[in-house]
Amino acid sequence: MRHVAPGTSVAMRVVVTPADQAAFDGEVVHPVYGTAAMIRHVEQVSRWLLAMALEPGEEGVGRSISLKHRAPVPVGAEVELVATVLDCTPATLVTEVVVQHDGDPVAVAGFTQAVVDAETFGRFS
Repeated sequence: MRHVAPGTSVAMRVVVTPADQAAFDGEVVHPVYGTAAMIRHVEQVSRWLLAMALEPGEEGVGRSISLKHRAPVPVGAEVELVATVLDCTPATLVTEVVVQHDGDPVAVAGFTQAVVDAETFGRFS
């Protein structure tokens, strides 16, 4: 993996859709941006940083994630996710992602991705 300097950032804007609501077993629990959807977006924007660093034959996989969800965001609202590299080693990339709505932070996440051999990852025989 190529080195990505700590402090390197990328941003992604997302409009919260009904599919992003907190729902289980086909039932909407809260009609707002759900934590599960937010985690998906955290992984996506962090993946953009990892993609800058992967060498041919390498792939990245999630190793750990944490998210503190501070405030609700309604369906139809736009959020911005800013992912910043905290640490980059030959085997891992650690990012912090701040999720903002109307300029206010509504969540903060930490995500660690591991680099694996693309050819052998997923072989379980």
